[in-house]
Amino acid sequence: MAGPDRVTHPRRDMSSAPLEQAQRTPFFALLVSYGMVYFSLMIAMVAVPWFVLETTGSAARTGIVAAVQGVPMVFAGIFGGVIVDRIGFKRTAMISDLMAAFAFGMIPLLYYTTGITFWQLLFFVFLRATFDTPGFTARHSMMPDIAERAGIRLERANSIGQTLMQSAILLAPASAGILIGIIGSSTVLWISTGMLLVSVTAVSIFIPTLKPSSQATVQSQTKYLGQLKGGFSFVLGTRVILALMMTVMAVQFVRANQMVILPVYGHDLYGTASSFGFMFAAMGAGGLITAILFGIWGHRWPRRTVILVGAASLAFMFFMLSATPPYWIILVGMFIAGLMNGPMIPLVFTMIQEHTPSDLRGRVFGLYDAAIFTAMVPGRLLAGLLVEWTGLVQTLLIIGGTYLLAIAGMILNPNLRDLRPPEPAGKAAEEDDAAPETASTELAAEEARG
Repeated sequence: MAGPDRVTHPRRDMSSAPLEQAQRTPFFALLVSYGMVYFSLMIAMVAVPWFVLETTGSAARTGIVAAVQGVPMVFAGIFGGVIVDRIGFKRTAMISDLMAAFAFGMIPLLYYTTGITFWQLLFFVFLRATFDTPGFTARHSMMPDIAERAGIRLERANSIGQTLMQSAILLAPASAGILIGIIGSSTVLWISTGMLLVSVTAVSIFIPTLKPSSQATVQSQTKYLGQLKGGFSFVLGTRVILALMMTVMAVQFVRANQMVILPVYGHDLYGTASSFGFMFAAMGAGGLITAILFGIWGHRWPRRTVILVGAASLAFMFFMLSATPPYWIILVGMFIAGLMNGPMIPLVFTMIQEHTPSDLRGRVFGLYDAAIFTAMVPGRLLAGLLVEWTGLVQTLLIIGGTYLLAIAGMILNPNLRDLRPPEPAGKAAEEDDAAPETASTELAAEEARG
C-alpha cells in the first residue's frame, strides 16, 4: 500500500517492522473469523441433519430443514446488502455472528431442558440462516481493503480464505461425526456456537473500522430503495458479474443436494455419522490442495478453465456415487472432486471484487449470496423428496444428468469466454478521457433520483 509509512527501501528503520505487523494483524484476524465461521457451519451441516434423522427418521424432513436454511438467506442477501453498506462491514460481521450463536445455542439448550419440537428447530435454523448471509457479505466485502493494507495479492488472500473453508470441510465433518458418536448431535451444536463467539472476539478486537469513502458518505444519505436499485443496476449492467452469478447458481443448485443426499447415503448404506463425515473430509482434502496451489500460481491459471473444471466436479461426484462402489473408492472419488472444485470459489470472489467499487460491495455480495441460496433452497427440498419418491441411486442419476445440461450452458455462455482482470482505472482513463470516473459515481446519481 502506497504511502510515506510503507516506502520500499533496502534499509528500513526499526519502526517499519512493527508498522508492517500492525498492518497484517487485521488480515490474520479476518482469517480467524473466516475459519471459525466455516468450521461452525460444517459442524452444523453434520450435526443438524443427523439430529433430524435420529429424531424423525425422515429424509423429507431432513430436506425441509436444509431448505429452510436457504429461504432467509435469499431475502437477507437481497435486502441486507444495503444495510451492510450503511452500517459498515465490521459491525455487520459482529452482529451477525452474535445472533447466529444465539440461534444455534438455543437448540441444545431447549433439547436438554424443556425439549424441542420440529417447528422450534425450524425456527432457530431459520434465524441463524438469516444472520449468516450478512456476516459472509461483510467478510467478503472487507477482504480487498484488509488484503491491500497487508500488502497481499487479492487472489492469494481469497485463496487463503478458501483454504480455510476446505480445511473446515476436511476436518470438521469427520470430527463432528466422531463426536456425535461420543457425545451426541445436540451437544456438538454447543461447539458450533462457541466458534461463532471466537469469530466475534477476533473481529471486535483486531479489525479496525474502515473509514467510508466520500462516495459512500453520499450514498448513506440516499434512500434505501434507491440504493437497492443501484445494486441491482450494477449487477445487471456488468455482464461478467451477471454471468458468474448465473454459473454459481447452477453449481449451487446441484451442490445443495449433497447436503441432503450424503447424510442419507451414509445413514442408509453405512449407518454411522462418521461415514458421511469422512466423505466430506475427503472432498475437503482435495479442495485444500488446489486452493493452496491457486494462492501461489492462481493468477497465471486460465480462468475459464478453472470455472468449467470446478463445475464438472459435481457431475463426476454424483455419477460416481450412483454406482455405489466400495467405500474406499468413494473416498478417492470425493478427493478427486475436491481437487477439481477447489480453485473455483476463490476465483469467483476475486473477479467480483475486481469489478465492484468498494461502496457497492455489500449490495453486490448480498445479491451474490441471494443468488446462491435462491438455487440452494429448491435443490435441497427437491433432493429429499426425490429420495423418498424414486430412491437414492435414481436420485443421484437424475441430478447428475441434469447437471450435464447446466455445464453445456456454461460452455456456450459468451460472457464466460473472456474473464481477464479489468484494466487499472488510471490506464482506462488515459484511453478514454470522456469516460466517467467510476461506476459508483453514475449509480450515486441514479440512486439520488430514486
